[in-house]
Amino acid sequence: MRPTLTVIVDPADRWMSRAACIGQAPAYDETASRWEQTKARELCRSCPVLEECREWARRTKYTGTAAGETLLYGRRRGHPESAAS
Repeated sequence: MRPTLTVIVDPADRWMSRAACIGQAPAYDETASRWEQTKARELCRSCPVLEECREWARRTKYTGTAAGETLLYGRRRGHPESAAS
C-alpha cells in the first residue's frame, strides 16, 4: 500500500480554496521555467485573493511565484525595499 500525503492547513489559510491558481502548483514553484512564471503572474492578476496570498507568502517566506510576483523567501526578487513592507 502506498503512503498518503497529509497536509495540515492553517484555518487562516482557507482563502486558498478560492485562489485562481488552484491545481496549478508546478507553475508557481521556484523550479518553474521563466515562461511558466510569466504565465503564473498573469493568472494572479485576476485572482480574488491576491492580498491574502501576498500576506501568506511573506509570512511563510515563500520562494516562487505568489501574488503576481516572483519571490525569494517572501520578498520580491531584486527589490530589497519590499523587505521593509
